Amino acid sequence: MTAPTLCFACRHQKRLAFRNESTFYKRKCDLTGENIIAVYPQESQYKVYSQKAFWSDDWNALLYGRDFDFSRPFFEQFAELMKVVPRLSVINKQSENSDYCNYSFANKNCYLLFGSHYEEDCLYGGYSTKNKNCMDYFWVYGSELCYEAAFCGNCYKCAFIERSEQSSECYFCYDLKGCKNCLFSSGLRNKQYYIFNQQKTKKEYEDYFAKLKMSSYSQLEKLKEGWADYKRKNVIFRDVYQVNCQNCEGTNMQNSKNLKGCFACSDCEDCSYGFQMDATYSSIDCSQMGYDRCELCYNAIGNNGTFHGFCEDSCWHCSDIYYSNLCFSSRNCFGCVGLRQNEYCILNKQYSKEDYEKLAAKIAEHMRAEWGKFFPAELRPFAFNETLAMEQSPMTREEVLKLGWKWRDDGDQGQKFDSDYVVQDDISEVDRDILNKVLKCEVTGKPYKIVPQELDFYKKMKLPIPRIVPKERLNRRFQFKAKHRLFDRNCGNCGEAIETPYLKQDAEKVFCEQCYLKIVY
Repeated sequence: MTAPTLCFACRHQKRLAFRNESTFYKRKCDLTGENIIAVYPQESQYKVYSQKAFWSDDWNALLYGRDFDFSRPFFEQFAELMKVVPRLSVINKQSENSDYCNYSFANKNCYLLFGSHYEEDCLYGGYSTKNKNCMDYFWVYGSELCYEAAFCGNCYKCAFIERSEQSSECYFCYDLKGCKNCLFSSGLRNKQYYIFNQQKTKKEYEDYFAKLKMSSYSQLEKLKEGWADYKRKNVIFRDVYQVNCQNCEGTNMQNSKNLKGCFACSDCEDCSYGFQMDATYSSIDCSQMGYDRCELCYNAIGNNGTFHGFCEDSCWHCSDIYYSNLCFSSRNCFGCVGLRQNEYCILNKQYSKEDYEKLAAKIAEHMRAEWGKFFPAELRPFAFNETLAMEQSPMTREEVLKLGWKWRDDGDQGQKFDSDYVVQDDISEVDRDILNKVLKCEVTGKPYKIVPQELDFYKKMKLPIPRIVPKERLNRRFQFKAKHRLFDRNCGNCGEAIETPYLKQDAEKVFCEQCYLKIVY
């Protein structure tokens, strides 16, 4: 295997272009004919089965097995296999009343969650676990009644907060620990009744909070703009964000050890060039890994509970699996698609252990020039703008097509909106009639609806109806995530050289860890 010829960002982008998390379509199951939602449109070249049909005994992926042809490239044969083996509509295991979730596990009464597990009564969230009644959030755990939160844990009834833990009833805050009833504040520890980092009495705080009138959309937009301006001018940022980490290079990490060039990782150890990983060990060049432990994986995306995975996509609870896609609870497989509880298979054909090992070694030698490289662009089952690659590394339609990659044009043209319907400014004035209306996004012009669970949340939290489609809100939350690179810069306090996701020309005030901790403690 030769060394990578692409930088970390490009290798990461190649993997993300195989992962469609949040672009859904209505279509029919190719086995039962029932109406389903899927990440593949009806006109897709692939067979697509519903959750129930895919896990049923009504079909067998081994029936699509074929011999390996050494006169042809591996990827050419794998592409042919991908086109005939039925694909899972969405990856959403052991969930209850949570059909519109993807890459998710054990959720209950949830809607449009992605990469989230053990959630209950949550909407529009991503990469989170064990939350309840939360909405529009990213990388949040163990929290309840939180809105527009990012990188937070064990918080209650908070909105517009970032990097905060064990805090409650805080709004427009950054990096709080153990705080309660705080507004427009940052870097506080175990404080209560603070506004703009200034101590207030209980009455002063409550009077000020009442005047904010966050139930009004127009007023809330002004507050959001004011907070963004205040952050740029006053909030001090850490060079990198690491919590309980040892010998780690990167940012947005917690409970990890010996990581190099990694970003957005928790409970990981001995990994390099990883992104969005949970419970991943001794792995290199991996993206969107965990929640169950993954170990000894290379150049992979979407694994969960996989041991020794090599250049594969979305394989859960597998071991010793190479160049495979959408395989579950299988082991010792090479170039397979859609297997469930199988072993010693190549191109979905069953072999004995001895024959498998001999043939797999021979194919690896046949792939010498490609060995270790991820699947080529022509095998991508999705258009570039349907995938995470578009969300994290945006490109124009022209740029994508120039590279010869797939692009899917918007299918929402001609959508009818309730143009005569005016969304009331204050949530107290909004009635349930809005649930029957099709609203138009103020940013993208695309249609969206308010679902009952969502309306109940806004009423309870006294927050206004958003004027932006959920997909665009999701894209904006990616802005919370730091760049996937570290740059040289100097601490804004002591002048020492640091590495940070913030460029020298960025307006943020950035301190090294030592200087930052002196301020907040």
